[in-house]
Amino acid sequence: MTTASTDARAPSDGRTPATAHRPHASPAGRMALGMIAALAIGIVVVCSTPVVRFPSWREVVVATGSAVSLACLWTLRTEALSELRHRRLALTTLSLVAVAASCAWSIGALLTNGPAPDLGVAAVVGVVVLACRGIRREAEAGQTPVPTWMVPTALVIAIATAGVWLAIDARPARALAAGVAVTVAACPGAVGLALPAVYRYGTRRGDALGVVIDDVATLTASRRVDVVVLNGLSTVASGMRVASVDPFVSDHERNLRWFAGALEHASSHPVGKAIAKLSTRGRLSDVEALPGLGITGSVDRHPVRVGRPDWMGIDVTDRVGTTVGVEVDGRPLGTITVVDAVRPTAKAANDDLRRIGVDPVLVMATDPLTAKDIAEQVGIDRFVAEAGPTSTAALVSDLRDAGATVAVLTDAELALSAGADGSETSVVTLTEGDVTEAVTALTLARTIDGTVRSTTRAAFAYTGVAMVAAAVGLLPPMGAALALAASSLVVLASASRLRRFAG
Repeated sequence: MTTASTDARAPSDGRTPATAHRPHASPAGRMALGMIAALAIGIVVVCSTPVVRFPSWREVVVATGSAVSLACLWTLRTEALSELRHRRLALTTLSLVAVAASCAWSIGALLTNGPAPDLGVAAVVGVVVLACRGIRREAEAGQTPVPTWMVPTALVIAIATAGVWLAIDARPARALAAGVAVTVAACPGAVGLALPAVYRYGTRRGDALGVVIDDVATLTASRRVDVVVLNGLSTVASGMRVASVDPFVSDHERNLRWFAGALEHASSHPVGKAIAKLSTRGRLSDVEALPGLGITGSVDRHPVRVGRPDWMGIDVTDRVGTTVGVEVDGRPLGTITVVDAVRPTAKAANDDLRRIGVDPVLVMATDPLTAKDIAEQVGIDRFVAEAGPTSTAALVSDLRDAGATVAVLTDAELALSAGADGSETSVVTLTEGDVTEAVTALTLARTIDGTVRSTTRAAFAYTGVAMVAAAVGLLPPMGAALALAASSLVVLASASRLRRFAG
């Protein structure tokens, strides 16, 4: 539109990089867990390799496993008590039952001079449980959601397995071994890590990409989003640029660029900064910014005014962008038109939004002519011009009433509708706040969510197979413990692939 003063328009806000303040395990905590893990590996080696055994090794192995079990009990006490107070059996309870059963089994093996591998069951199970707890705490993602019937069913299966073996074999030790093996196989290693491990690696990759996800609810919300409202020019544009320099006399273009650019070096306004790039800084004096009009001053002792065309008696037709008039020595020299500089990646980013099933809607406070031009440049069919906070909120409400799940990109935040009715909001913090980062945020959140789901399904299947193998006698307690540790490592390795996510 024909313009308004260069200094009347609102300056663009500077952006500060988004920073995630995530908890990390302390060096002492990592060292302690590493030492415990090393002890567990050493115990497995001692139990399986006679040549490395030492005097009283059986007592040392069981004492170490018992100490690890007590550490588990202390670490998980608060969560376990909370589950009991709420009268529900969840993963923490199942973990502690597995720890207690494995510890009792190892102590029993010591007292009855049982097989060497049985002595190390408590240490292996305890280390896995402590490691899972540490990763959950660092991820701040909570436990993997499981059906309410899962834990009671696992415990019933373990008890039933012991009963069936006792009935068909009549050897209490064999029946207890099967029951303990089933309990250890059911211990939430892979299942418990599915959500926190994937969330941990995914969100830290997001931090590196300038996308900060701080809420697990974002994952589910991202899957439902089908409309993104790009609220504000900053979501698709970056700064301003000179679109045309129009002298009234063709020979005066050089002077028009020089005087206007030199004076605008004294301006902090986005329009002025764009014009300042037309020339180097001259010798300025008597510079004064006049709100609503423009800027005036002397350049090399020549009086110069840059601002609203009608301020200096210049008539211009409606056009895209902001047009300013330039007057030198009291004589109008010409006009300069400045437009918003569309980000080079904006069009491709909007194409990517549609590719993942999300429709972009551009909302701007600018005039319809400018809004239409920008929307065409970035490939958006639906746009709203001359919008304010009230009209933007009304648009979002209308979209939701029409059945759309809406995310709103404003400044450096992407707000996603969360909850079943969309009444809650989950916010992703961005570094630049442009549409490219919005695509990255949605794609990353959906990738994390999909990985959590597939990992959880695989973990359930693995746990079910391990329980069946333990129930029929194919997995002894130590075999179940090693299978538990192996499945946890596989989940961690699978989750770590998110470190290579590129958007």
